[in-house]
Amino acid sequence: MIQPNDVMNIDSENWEDFKKEAMKDALYYNGPGDLLDTKEGRARFCRLNETGVFRKPDPDFPNYKIWVFNNQGSGMVVKKRSRVDQALMEDVEYDADGREISRSYEPA
Repeated sequence: MIQPNDVMNIDSENWEDFKKEAMKDALYYNGPGDLLDTKEGRARFCRLNETGVFRKPDPDFPNYKIWVFNNQGSGMVVKKRSRVDQALMEDVEYDADGREISRSYEPA
């Protein structure tokens, strides 16, 4: 199973092959419209991934990351640059079923 941090360990020459394989994995986080954008997808991600911190490049903001703080089977927090005010980071907390619990902002 591909883990979200695997994207950080791929050499440039292997990137296209990795991307093709990654897209077959339902847990691969690939920006808007992917698994973490749905309640069911977040619940599955939370259940199947170990407790830990995952990150990936932010497709909307080059040179920035999206962070996922997963507590396996209990919930997760997704932290990314705010789409409304780029001076802020948006932290969205979800329960184990993928429902939003809270949303907060902090300076970037």
